[in-house]
Amino acid sequence: MVKIDPRRSWERFEARLASETDDVVKALIAEVRDHMKAEITGELKPLMATLTENPVYHFWGHLPEMVLEGQEAVRGFYTDMISRGAQQFEVVTENIIADRGRVVTEGQVKQLYAGEDLAAMGVSEVNGEALDPGAVYLGTNQLITVWPNDGKGKLVGEDIYFGQPVGHNLERVSFEDLADGFEWNERWVRN
Repeated sequence: MVKIDPRRSWERFEARLASETDDVVKALIAEVRDHMKAEITGELKPLMATLTENPVYHFWGHLPEMVLEGQEAVRGFYTDMISRGAQQFEVVTENIIADRGRVVTEGQVKQLYAGEDLAAMGVSEVNGEALDPGAVYLGTNQLITVWPNDGKGKLVGEDIYFGQPVGHNLERVSFEDLADGFEWNERWVRN
């Protein structure tokens, strides 16, 4: 059974776009969808094209909390994420709330973690068993993201609120748990 499929992340946006009647709001929802799609598929140039000249990102409730300011900082963040294969997450969006100033999405994010990365974050056990540094784990976290725009259709950044710390909802996964086309990171053991 497939437990994570990043391509499902924009399905809810397609449904919301089909029912939206305000052209400005519709364009903003499409910009968020395009941003998410470019991020998850690792396409840096179209991803950065969705942002203003001076984007600002806030990450709340995640350890460590951080702020990214400016194109260079945001580009560096995404370049690092893509180089590690960490952009292959799935966002299970349950709610999309939008007006002419912002889009707010609420749901869960599913992310793969190498056991060694979890160990470096201080996780030592998963579901009562010792963490295997050579294994791959799927984490699920509640997520609310506020996507403000500049009034011209470009995203000013993201205010991202995580519901739980990393390691709250983890399960060990194998290659068979991933969707077809998932790029298996060479650091992950095919268990």
